[in-house]
Formats: sequence, C-alpha cells, structure tokens
Amino acid sequence: MPHRPLGRLIAAAATAAVVLGCAACGSVPDYPILEPRASAEVPEHVYAMRSLDIALTSASEGPVIVTGGTIFSPYFDRVDAVGLDVELAPGGSTTVTLPLGVVSCPAGEGDASAQLVLEVDGEELLQSVMLDAKGIRALNKEACELISERG
Repeated sequence: MPHRPLGRLIAAAATAAVVLGCAACGSVPDYPILEPRASAEVPEHVYAMRSLDIALTSASEGPVIVTGGTIFSPYFDRVDAVGLDVELAPGGSTTVTLPLGVVSCPAGEGDASAQLVLEVDGEELLQSVMLDAKGIRALNKEACELISERG
C-alpha cells in the first residue's frame, strides 16, 4: 500500500465530518467502528525504530479495513500518516505498527492516541483510538538521557 501523506489524513478527517454530519442522508456506520481504547507496546525487536505495536479490535458489525494511521503523543513528535492495508472481520482483532517521530525533550503532558483511517462499506472514515501505551514513557526518557549526554 503506498504511503499516504498528512494531506490524505486531513482529507479523511474532512470526509468523516461530512459523513457524520449527513447521518440522516444515508447509512453511516455506528461509531465507534473500532474499540475506543487499545493497548500499545514498544516492541523489543524494533526498539531502535521507535514504533508502537497497537492492538485493535473491531466494534463494527461489518468488515473494516485500516488504510492508514499516525500517533499523537506528548513524548514524540507526530509523523505523517503511514499507509496500511489491514482487514478486520466483525469483532476481529489485529496488531498494527505505527512509527513514532522525533523524541520530545522534555516530554509534554497528556495521553497518546492513534488517528486511524478506516474504510467501511466503501467509505473512508477517521477514528481516534486512545492508547494505553506501555513503554513509551521509558523510551522517551532513555532517548532524552542519551541526547543530554551528547549535548
């Protein structure tokens, strides 16, 4: 699947807003399409790559395709959305890997979330999923310590 730049994510957000605003116009899937919370772990085998493995579960009664996503976090800068092509069956689960940006030193405050681009019944929609991010704070701390040692 080709890389989908930030513009594509913004276009998807606008599409989602129009689709949600026109709920009475046709059949719009019930939200949430994905479960609103997901666990996210720093995978040991790709620790140096600064990414998160995110466990997603479908809350939809039909198939869902995750076509892209990005992470928002106080610990790392946001990067452009990456393209994905992961299909979830109704009630199904999968794990997707999304990259983290440049480390933020000092870290800000707040929760981490994934902004995901979904395809449901031929419609492109956007959904945020709050992350229970395990290891992201430690990864930030180690990266900031390394930077301060070199600085």
